[in-house]
Amino acid sequence: MSYYVALIDFDHLDHPVFLKSLAQSLSTHKTRKGILIHGDSEYTNRLMQTGMMREDARERAIMDLNHRLVALFADHGVSTIGLHGFQKELVQKTGSGLQLNKKVFDDLPDSPMLLISSLISDGEGRSYIPPVELAEFFTEELKDHELVIFSQDHDSDIFTQSSYEKEVNWNDLSEDFKQKNLSEEQLVITIPTILTTGISFSGWPEPEKATKIR
Repeated sequence: MSYYVALIDFDHLDHPVFLKSLAQSLSTHKTRKGILIHGDSEYTNRLMQTGMMREDARERAIMDLNHRLVALFADHGVSTIGLHGFQKELVQKTGSGLQLNKKVFDDLPDSPMLLISSLISDGEGRSYIPPVELAEFFTEELKDHELVIFSQDHDSDIFTQSSYEKEVNWNDLSEDFKQKNLSEEQLVITIPTILTTGISFSGWPEPEKATKIR
């Protein structure tokens, strides 16, 4: 498969070197090959220190991050549509789970890049869900997409290719591997996932350094 749903997790959203390398990688993809999913970052906590309530701070942080990422990617020549899941009720939370508004999604242009936040519609307004939940939902809803996550080891881009096992099961991951490469947020993922780095992502669909976790 050549299409992806890539999760930009909490920690990476506050890591400018990673974000720059990700933007550079996206610029090599030429045409849109997938969707980027994000939630909030440490920015939420900084807003709370100004007196904002957590829910308001998180929503503000997510909206600001969406704009900032679109601008960052544009600086690297990547045209991006920044969306929130609640817009046009793209993703709705119902009693039976999440639902994708297929008509709205199918009407989105094939290009440029799509950046979607985890603020979704709840029928009465908007609400936050964990971005991992949204990323897994899109991956399973769009059958031809694979979930991509990024290593927490910020030195990993200088590792040799042999540092990455080609394939491993979630249940077989060593504690050392998990501590080095995965955040608590990423460890709740339950579906097959490709772990790579910001720089190696430029080689999609066959990044030089990547591990398939099943």
